[in-house]
Order: sequence, then structure tokens, then C-alpha cells
Amino acid sequence: MFVLRCTQKLLDRLNATPDSDPAPADTVLGDWYANLIRVGRIQVVLAVSERSLLPVVVPARDGRALVQRLCEALEPMLTAIGVPAGDATAERGAMQHWTVGKTANRRVLGSLNDLAFQLQVGLLDFPDRTLLAQSLWLAKTPLKVIDYGAPDQTTLAAFAAHRALQAVIGR
Repeated sequence: MFVLRCTQKLLDRLNATPDSDPAPADTVLGDWYANLIRVGRIQVVLAVSERSLLPVVVPARDGRALVQRLCEALEPMLTAIGVPAGDATAERGAMQHWTVGKTANRRVLGSLNDLAFQLQVGLLDFPDRTLLAQSLWLAKTPLKVIDYGAPDQTTLAAFAAHRALQAVIGR
């Protein structure tokens, strides 16, 4: 279970009513913050993990399938940065239950805005890049919120810590 925490612009686009008291996330990457990005005729959704700031870019079409597209894009993103395939599949499975909420963490929202600006540049300067390639490029961006670490490395550390904890508690 996780919360897709949308900016007001994305909530309006989805015509969604946010859950006023969502349950806490039980996924490794936590809740996801998402914003609608428009560059010329291109419209995409940029989502970032609350815990590691890992960015994932997906097409903005058909808002009802946004979470499904996020889950489908996340698994190859995780394996591309080095997360073991079993962990990537488990994270995707854990994300099958979700709710929509409002943004709640200003630090994550600031990082989302920083990455959105970079994505706009990437979409203009490199229009032939796939959305996965754009996501991987953004994942190498040093961010102040994570002590100038890159989201891809923070994500790897989060999954390693999760595996170590699971080994200790015997799951």
C-alpha cells in the first residue's frame, strides 16, 4: 500500500479527490509524489519516491491508468539501476494497493520541482530519449535533501537495508 501524493495541477487533471487520512506506506520506497509536466506538445507525469527521491517518468495520457503505468515503469527502472529482479518484482507487487493524497512533505516537493526543471531541459534537448532513459538520467542528479547523493544510489541503499532487515527478522 502506498499513497500517490499529487500536486494540485495533477489532481485537477485526474479529477481525483484526495484521501484525507491515508494509511502509511508499507513499500520500500514509500509514498510517491507526482506532478504533471508539459513541454510543448509533450505531457508526462514525473513521480518521485518519498524515501529515496527516485524519479520515474510516465506518459500523462489516461489518468485512470497512471498508477498502473507507474508500477510498470518502476520495475525496469529498478533493475536498470542494479536492484535485484526479485526485489523489483516484490516492490511492484506491493504497489498494487494505493490511494491518492495531497502532497505533504515540502522537502520532497522541492526536489520534485528541481527534477521537473531538469526533465523539461532533458525533453527539449534530447527529444529522442525514451522515458526510461530520461528517468535514469534524472536518477543520477545530486540532491541536497539526500546530502547531495543521487537517487539511484539512495534507492540501492534502501533495498539493501530492507534485505538486511528481512534477514534479521527471518522473513
